[in-house]
Amino acid sequence: MCRACIEKGLDAWCYEFGFPQIFTYTVTVVEIDGVLQVQDAFFNLGYPLSFHDMLQSLRNGNAVTGKRVTRDRKIYIMDPATEPERTVRWLEAKADRELEPVKGVRRFELAWSPEAFTATCSAIDAASRALAGRGYPGDLQYLMLHPVAVFDGYDDYRDPSTMPLVGGIDLRSPIAGLRVASRDLETERSRGAEMTAKIERLEAELARVAQIAGGQEEAERNFAAEREVWLQQKVALQAGRSALEGELAKTRSQLSAAIDLRAQRDSQIAQLRAEIEDSIRQFELERARGVALETQRQEGDSTRLRLEIENRDLQLRLEAASQQNEGLRQGLLAAEQHAIEITHCITPLFDQIDQLLRTNRSLAGERDAARQEKAKLDVQIAASPAARLRALWRRRGKKWVMPFRANWVRR
Repeated sequence: MCRACIEKGLDAWCYEFGFPQIFTYTVTVVEIDGVLQVQDAFFNLGYPLSFHDMLQSLRNGNAVTGKRVTRDRKIYIMDPATEPERTVRWLEAKADRELEPVKGVRRFELAWSPEAFTATCSAIDAASRALAGRGYPGDLQYLMLHPVAVFDGYDDYRDPSTMPLVGGIDLRSPIAGLRVASRDLETERSRGAEMTAKIERLEAELARVAQIAGGQEEAERNFAAEREVWLQQKVALQAGRSALEGELAKTRSQLSAAIDLRAQRDSQIAQLRAEIEDSIRQFELERARGVALETQRQEGDSTRLRLEIENRDLQLRLEAASQQNEGLRQGLLAAEQHAIEITHCITPLFDQIDQLLRTNRSLAGERDAARQEKAKLDVQIAASPAARLRALWRRRGKKWVMPFRANWVRR
């Protein structure tokens, strides 16, 4: 803007102000009709006062309200990875709208103003704190009282004494100086109160030390008497210590003997435990063997009983079959006698006889099968452990019973 004004034939300067290590800002000063007007191209602002009147107003502690010709709209590009959280929250709340992200960065459309700049610039807080430390309000306009450089379109001036526009002008604010002095006074007052309290504590300590020094002599006399008593007690304690050392040596020897005896007892106990564990294992083995033998005996008894029951059933069946066979045989004989008596009906009788013969043959077959089954059962019973035991018992019993039976037979 300064270059454009110079090209139009107007005198213009770029006025840079602020704190170089923290934050600087630049406005354009244009001379129109002999009046130095301040133009802020960044915010599109103009000011109703001339440049020097504006500086004087700021020195007096009065900020100047700018006039905005038109309000610009800008697109603020924000990187979420580096942008402060406060700025992100302000943009989300105050921006007119958010555009589509481009390559991972967010874009916000907003009306550009000093408030928007303050919310999005991270150096504003540091600049406000620097102004407050020098006694100024936090408004960035007060940075104009701290010139950094003036550019006239050709040369850049950084020496305050030779700067155009502000060279030789006292920009110090008496109100800011008064604020700093008041703050320093309050600080000194607080320090003075602390020093007063510290002096009072020291005086109390001195009084206490003097009181202690007054009773020091009496304390020394008491100390001498206590020292004499202490020496006597020390001699008695040394004698008691010698006696205790002798008793301690005796106790240590007894303790060593007890430790040896305990080690022997521990070894004996370990041997006894090993023997007991071995006996327990042998007892468990014997008990397991006894349980197995008892199980086998019970199984043999159950098998013997089952076979005896089956044998009795077969005998009953054989007896029933024999009785039936005998009845059939008698019926056959009766039928033969009846056939002889009634020869006129021999043919039916022959048929009956044939039927009876077939029945007899089937009964004979069943009887033979029963006999074979009885023989098998006898073999199984004879082969069972119970039968062998019973046979062995009978053989042993015959050795004693046989002479008596023989005599009985002779008689």
